[in-house]
Amino acid sequence: MIRPVTGRGSVRWARLVVYLLLLILVQGLLARLADAVGVPAPDLFLLTAVGLAARRSPVAALLGAYALGFMQDVLGGGMLGLHAAGLAGAALLVVWARRYLADAGLVQSLLGVLLGVAGQWLVFLFLTYWLREPLVTPQVLAVTPPLVFVGTFLIAPLWERLVAWAFGPRVTVEEQLA
Repeated sequence: MIRPVTGRGSVRWARLVVYLLLLILVQGLLARLADAVGVPAPDLFLLTAVGLAARRSPVAALLGAYALGFMQDVLGGGMLGLHAAGLAGAALLVVWARRYLADAGLVQSLLGVLLGVAGQWLVFLFLTYWLREPLVTPQVLAVTPPLVFVGTFLIAPLWERLVAWAFGPRVTVEEQLA
C-alpha cells in the first residue's frame, strides 16, 4: 500500500525545493543586475555552501557544496565541475575553520564568507595550474575575488536567514563535541 507523504520530512523537502528555486531565481536576477553595472554578482551558491558547512557534518557539507556547484555549472553552461570543485573547496576551508570560530555574530559571518571566497579561489587557482588553462589570470585575480567578497558579504546577513529557514540553525561547538 502506498502512503501519502506527510509529516516533517515532506516539509523539509518542500523547503529545500522552495529554497533551491529562490536560489536560482535570485542569483540569476543579481547576475543580470551586476552585469548591467559591470561588477561581479554576489555568489549565493557560495553562501549556501558556507551555510551548509556551518550546519552539517563535514561529509554532508562537502557533498552538498559539490552538488550545489555542479548545479551551478549545469545552469551556467560553463566548464562542468569547476564551480563544483570551487564550492567544495570553500566548504572544506569553512569546515576546517569551524572549530576555531565563535558560534554567532558579525565576525563569524565575515570570516565564513572570507574563508569561503578564499577556498573557492584557491581551488580555481589550483585548477588553472593543473589544467594549464587560463581560467584565472592575474587581472581577474586582482579584481574579481575582492568584489565578489564585498558583494557576497553585504548580502550574507539577509541570505543567512533564508539558509537558516531551509536548513535549520547553525551547529554550535558544544553540539559538535556531543
